[in-house]
Amino acid sequence: MEKSSRSIVSVVGLVLAILILVGLPIYLYNMVAKPIKESGITSKVKGVIEKAKQDAAKENRLQSIGITADALILQVSDAGFATKRFTQLILVLKVTPKGKQAFKVTTKKMISHSHLSLFQPGASLQVKYDPADLSDVSLLSSPRPAPLMQKTSSQRLEQLEKLRKKGLITDKEYKKKRDEILHDL
Repeated sequence: MEKSSRSIVSVVGLVLAILILVGLPIYLYNMVAKPIKESGITSKVKGVIEKAKQDAAKENRLQSIGITADALILQVSDAGFATKRFTQLILVLKVTPKGKQAFKVTTKKMISHSHLSLFQPGASLQVKYDPADLSDVSLLSSPRPAPLMQKTSSQRLEQLEKLRKKGLITDKEYKKKRDEILHDL
C-alpha cells in the first residue's frame, strides 16, 4: 500500500509539475500579453514604424527627383512629438523656385535638438519639392538666420540727432557720422 501511495503521489506531483510548466505560460499570456495586444499598443507601434519607413522613402525619392528651390520660414511650431534627440516641428515655408511663382507649404519635419534654434521665422534654407505635389518638400540645408533689419538712412540720422541733443556725441562726431550716412545714400 505504501508503494502504491508513493506512486500516486509521484504521478500527482508529475501532473502538477506539467500543469505548472504548461499552465503558467498560458496564464501569463492571458493576463499580460493578450490585454496588451488587444489594447492596440503593438499595432500602434507598428503603425509608427510603418509611417517612419514611408516618410524615409518619400525623402529619398525627393532627394533624387525633386527640384531645388530657396525657401523662407514663415512660421514654426512644435508638433508635440519628440524623442531623445529630435523634435518634430510644423514649418510653414514660402518656397520660391527659380523662374516660377512662389508657393506656401506646411510640412512636419523631425529636427535635431542641436539645430532647433536655427528654425526661426525669417530664416532661409534650400529645399527640394515635387512639382507634381507641391506639398511634398525635403529640407536640403540648415536654415541661415534672417539678416538683421537695417535702419533706413532717415532713421539713422534721427537717432544721430537725438544723441547730439542729449550731449552723448560731440558736434564733430555728429558731423562726421552724418556725412558717412549721407555718403551711403
